[in-house]
Amino acid sequence: MKVNEIIKKKTIGDIKIAAQIIGIDAANARVALRRPGSKYHDKVVTVLSNLIHHRESLTNSR
Repeated sequence: MKVNEIIKKKTIGDIKIAAQIIGIDAANARVALRRPGSKYHDKVVTVLSNLIHHRESLTNSR
């Protein structure tokens, strides 16, 4: 999933959950998401992509 899609589809709390999984502050995760050269950018994108994908699959399975 691309960064633009993640930014559009993320909900309240997704950044905080991703930050907890990675082990960084939510503010750092928010900055890393928008900064491709960041040390944690790839990790934040991967975790958020997985969170969004799983949430969508759970809500569509009803």
